[in-house]
Amino acid sequence: MSQTERRVPPNNVDREAFRDMCRKFAEREIKPRWQQADREARFPREFFVAAAKAGLIGLHAPEAMGGADLGVTEEAISIEEQAKANPNLAIMALIQGVAGSLLAEHGHAVHHDLVRANIAGECLLALAVTEPEAGSDVQNLKTTATRQGDEWVLDGIKSFITLGGDCDTMLVLARTDPTQGRHGMHFFAVDRNTPGVETSQIKTYANRPLPTYRVMFNNARVPESRRLTAGFGAIMAGFNRERVMVAARWLGHMQTALAWALDYAKVRQQFGKPIGANQSIAFMLAQGHVDVEASRLYTYHAAQRWDSGAAIKDIILDVSSAKLFVTQAVYRVTQNALHIGGGWGITEELPVMRMALDALVAPVTVGSYEIQLRVIAKQLGLPCD
Repeated sequence: MSQTERRVPPNNVDREAFRDMCRKFAEREIKPRWQQADREARFPREFFVAAAKAGLIGLHAPEAMGGADLGVTEEAISIEEQAKANPNLAIMALIQGVAGSLLAEHGHAVHHDLVRANIAGECLLALAVTEPEAGSDVQNLKTTATRQGDEWVLDGIKSFITLGGDCDTMLVLARTDPTQGRHGMHFFAVDRNTPGVETSQIKTYANRPLPTYRVMFNNARVPESRRLTAGFGAIMAGFNRERVMVAARWLGHMQTALAWALDYAKVRQQFGKPIGANQSIAFMLAQGHVDVEASRLYTYHAAQRWDSGAAIKDIILDVSSAKLFVTQAVYRVTQNALHIGGGWGITEELPVMRMALDALVAPVTVGSYEIQLRVIAKQLGLPCD
């Protein structure tokens, strides 16, 4: 994706009607599934199929590939409504959007067929970028792709790859020319069952319905036809888009946490009155309301800036500010909800401990809290290194 010339989504929808459709989808497909998936730390494949059937996969993809040609704003609406039901299963659509866009915008016929299969619910995608020593520091990745005739041989380790062991195809960023620095990297669309590809699940306390994996490549051979033109620049642009989706995810989650805390504070009695009548609790809830509304403004401002077609360099400040604020806000809201739950809050009889646990990862995903501050400082013209 060019830093100076970007595509403006050609289509639009009645956004309130679209939001209502997404809300009903989440009620129907996520709420009945997430608790069992959480207990089993297993991704329910049938949820991906249901999302595709509902038209919620490929929202940003071109109509020629079966997509809806909508904007990031519509993707954010979809993610927000799904995250209200469960913030973890909502990540699935987020990953499909980022990976699918890489295939659509930087691939050729083979990759476009994968986009069509993805939109049809037949090809679940994963994005394999992070490594043990290359999280925020993408330029330091060690996975290599060596050209041998009409094939590339991949060697290396990826870590924290969401859906890495569940997907059909993963987009793997590998170093193709060590002498070219960040310019010597390319993505490869790798079939998960390729010989030499091995996955192992990383056990986590949060995000359990969408497992994360360690993915190892040992002499894994991939045809030249599976190489994309995309590399470092494309994934950095993709990260900025993903940050808007991450903000939408946590916006949805904090609304559910705040609604639960507000209801609980009105019915939980102590000393002959609801605990919400105490100023200390009431002020927590009042701050939560402000956090939600400010997060909504930040998230959709960033989404609209993205959809404007402005160059990535001109919207980084908006995107990083939104991601930073919302991920801080969801931590505050869920921790306060847990506090309001009191002793019952840490039991499995109430949902608030799970809400708080899931929100713990918010500040460190797709660019940590410190990375976002560094980005914002540099955008303000400060020589921050």
